Amino acid sequence: MINHLLLIYSHTLTARIHYVMNVVFKHVLMTPFQLTNDLDEFNKSELPKLAYTKVNRGFTFFIQSNDLLFETEIRKILPEADQKFIDFPLFFKSDINDYLGYDIFAMVFYFASRYEEYLETQQDEHGRFKAENSLAFCYGCLRTPFLNNAIQQFGDKLLQTYPALKFGKRDFNFLSTIDIDNAFAFAHKGFVRNMGGFAKEVLSLNFNQVKQRIVSNLNDGNDPYNTFEFINSLSKETQTALHYFVLIGDYSSYDKNPHYQNNRFRKLLKSLSSEHPIGLHPSYNSFDHSEKIEIEKKRLEDIIEKKVTSARCHFLRIKFPDTYRQFIKSGITDDYTMIYASQPGFRNGLCTPVPWFDLEKNESTALMIHPSSFMEGTLRDYNKYSPVKANEVIDELLNKVKNHGGEFISIFHNDSFIREQKEWIEVYKELLKSSLRRSHIHN
Repeated sequence: MINHLLLIYSHTLTARIHYVMNVVFKHVLMTPFQLTNDLDEFNKSELPKLAYTKVNRGFTFFIQSNDLLFETEIRKILPEADQKFIDFPLFFKSDINDYLGYDIFAMVFYFASRYEEYLETQQDEHGRFKAENSLAFCYGCLRTPFLNNAIQQFGDKLLQTYPALKFGKRDFNFLSTIDIDNAFAFAHKGFVRNMGGFAKEVLSLNFNQVKQRIVSNLNDGNDPYNTFEFINSLSKETQTALHYFVLIGDYSSYDKNPHYQNNRFRKLLKSLSSEHPIGLHPSYNSFDHSEKIEIEKKRLEDIIEKKVTSARCHFLRIKFPDTYRQFIKSGITDDYTMIYASQPGFRNGLCTPVPWFDLEKNESTALMIHPSSFMEGTLRDYNKYSPVKANEVIDELLNKVKNHGGEFISIFHNDSFIREQKEWIEVYKELLKSSLRRSHIHN
């Protein structure tokens, strides 16, 4: 018998209960557990025990269950908590005296599954759920991995009651991701697109850009957005893990990379894939036509001659559950879209990867969700932060993730490394140095 195995009792074992126990104990606390709905077995066991049910029958460690995990439908549920709190708001508060005073499992499930996003009909101009409408933003905890905080405190209480339990120690991990929305500013855009741009620049007397367009088309090494050699060199110098996501959809108002059959574009992607992992950046139009995801993935795989298993949606456009279902169908195993465009922080309240739960089908899936922490455009363009302020925000987020041994994922774009963005290049360099220092401290 494993004396540090945790036995968990609930009167009914549902798909939601199996999922949330996996999130809390397998993915965050990293400790073995076993579920049972047999009360006699539970009472007779000498293992560390936790009861998650409606009525306290003299259990040592009892959490009063909310109805949420025993339902199969999606209801209009907007849980409330006290506006004043210390480490995190207590949603799904208990109405009797139990061990925590709130239902941590209902809270973790609600936010990790993105339950609220299935309810909200008000969207921004790109059809996205607004960060500012999220409960985490409204309660002022979006910039905190508050579910990790809650699970950590819960774990500490469990250890006080059952010192024999053992929790795993997760190592802090930093991943720099680069979205390639536009590999080249001018080169390889085709005759029609280049002539249109050329005409606009001449009419507006923007002769510097005319010159840049000509020079870039003569040699794409001179194209201002061709910053990949520089980005790769920074990664190599700091030994930072780097992951690219490339847009390879058909041309549209928001999808502006070169045509996927362009030889120089293909050569660039092939070269990048020889050094770093490349994931798919599903096009803007794939949001309403999810079948495009599989087509675009096949294009990318044909070019780099490797399996593509990761993705982050262009413009961070997720349509629940359609986008993720299409990912699974297409062979995508890891998603990196879990972040808002307009606000930095933790969209699902976590800084550790967890599986996606399909709320409409009421089932857990094998698709792993990797929450990202910030995007440079969020800080620079949406919030109009100065580079100094951006560094402060990044440092704050980084410290919180490091404290939980979480996965800190940054998002930059290759066109943020042009000369005109030198202050933001310094922000990126500082991030790499800072992450490296924290990794050494942590390890």
